[in-house]
Amino acid sequence: MGLEDIVSVLETYRGREKTMRTLQYGLLFVTPLAKQNVRVALETISSQIGTARLILRLFDDLPMLQYSLSCFKENKGKDTLVRWLEVVTTVVDQLYFPVEHLAWARDMKVFRGSSASLWHASLLLWGLSLILTILRSLRVISLMKQQHRQAAAKEDKDKIEVLYRRELLTVIMQAADLLNALNWMPRRPWTKPFLVWQA
Repeated sequence: MGLEDIVSVLETYRGREKTMRTLQYGLLFVTPLAKQNVRVALETISSQIGTARLILRLFDDLPMLQYSLSCFKENKGKDTLVRWLEVVTTVVDQLYFPVEHLAWARDMKVFRGSSASLWHASLLLWGLSLILTILRSLRVISLMKQQHRQAAAKEDKDKIEVLYRRELLTVIMQAADLLNALNWMPRRPWTKPFLVWQA
């Protein structure tokens, strides 16, 4: 990847978000290999990047609303189950942002009250969104397998395989995020929380 490619990625909001996310979790991943003083610095930097991502999400409401409306328009002609999973996921995602914003505002003392219940609600919404996305991808994978068996041309099969791998990667990524969401829940399914570098 050349300099122009890197700049083109960083010039877009989604590109910066993915870069910051990679840095945030990448720093945590290497903390076990670092000395104690360096480890603390890495965790602090990772935390600051996470806060920066949260601040940037304060401006996501209108773009998310526009995206949601476009999803509703583009849903025609899709498999019924896939369509409804996408609709419900979009609604859940749309609800997530104001809940997170209000939790942050309470942390910043903009509004009175505890933010704990709101952060818990945002975690539940995030977890629900991840589950719905995984179910959607599994349904799409199932449909792709049927299309692959029915496809006659090699080019069609190759296109389906590319899309299949993309959906499979989505399942893996969303499943990893779901583990994190469950780990951060007040009542997680397991006893001990993940180590910092695992979260």
